[in-house]
Amino acid sequence: MTHAAGKPATRTPAQVLLESRQKESREKRAAVARELDAMLADGDPITFVKVARRAKVSTWLVYSPGTREQVQEAITKQRQPDQTISRPAGIQSLRTDLALARQEITVLRREREDLRASLRQALGRQLNNLSTAPLVDRLNRLAGELAEARASNTELNLQITALQDDLSAARTSLRRMIREQNTDTSR
Repeated sequence: MTHAAGKPATRTPAQVLLESRQKESREKRAAVARELDAMLADGDPITFVKVARRAKVSTWLVYSPGTREQVQEAITKQRQPDQTISRPAGIQSLRTDLALARQEITVLRREREDLRASLRQALGRQLNNLSTAPLVDRLNRLAGELAEARASNTELNLQITALQDDLSAARTSLRRMIREQNTDTSR
């Protein structure tokens, strides 16, 4: 794709993603068609679930419009009486479909439980992060208050020491005065 000036057009991420998805869809639908041809050639009984398994695509895709018709056509073609090898899809085919469906259900349940566990953990981490932010703020505030209290404590201890020194000096001075007074009166 080019602009009028001959410069290549820049694609947006959305366009790139859309093109990628379309390409992947075409490749998956081609894989389904290849498997249908191979199953017809091998005479392998065709079912929607078997086709999905062999093509390694979701069962949703084989039931989607366009692909569903191809699978149904292949099933009909396989059941036609003019085929040289006729293998009708009977009880065994249904049992196989049921077994495959059960396996898929088991896998999907396990995936669902894994996703639930991951979601619980992610939500728990988010809740922890939400609840720790106020705690961190409170801890920071309390650390500041503790630093102020320590500084005040140090200042008060210095004042106590100074006052004790003053008190000691006053007592010494008082004793001296009392002694002098006593010696003056005794003379």
